[in-house]
Amino acid sequence: MAKGTVSSGLADWAMRVVLWLYMLVSVPLYLWFLHHMSDRWSGQLPAEDDLRLWLPIVVPLAAFSFTTMSSTSWWWSTEDRSFLLGRKHWRFLMVFVVALSLMAGFVGSARQDVATALLTVMVTALGIAGLWLLPPALSLRLLDTLRPTKAPTAPS
Repeated sequence: MAKGTVSSGLADWAMRVVLWLYMLVSVPLYLWFLHHMSDRWSGQLPAEDDLRLWLPIVVPLAAFSFTTMSSTSWWWSTEDRSFLLGRKHWRFLMVFVVALSLMAGFVGSARQDVATALLTVMVTALGIAGLWLLPPALSLRLLDTLRPTKAPTAPS
């Protein structure tokens, strides 16, 4: 029995290291991308528009907070539902974040072409995946959070 807890502890530690390394690369890159592209987007607005100041601040903060709220509600719902079914209250926030991120990347770019769209989609996917994995990486019982729960079996 003790050997199972040691291997589980080692697997938990290894998974946590991998998740943190991924997040340390993807999340800052994504937030910088959103800030940079929102700053370029705000430069296209009229000089007297107050949104010029707020756009580079609000877009990365909205992406971070909404994605983290959405993923937290999704991961917490693993306790009483089967692993990939029955999730609620996370889709609207993610649709908003993806649309906001794609719009900031595309509108803030100097050229609106296929390469810009592909780069924006790639950075958005990497960043949202990193933010999505933040709650389980902070969980004390990481593998239990990631592992699907088994449905109770009926007695025969």
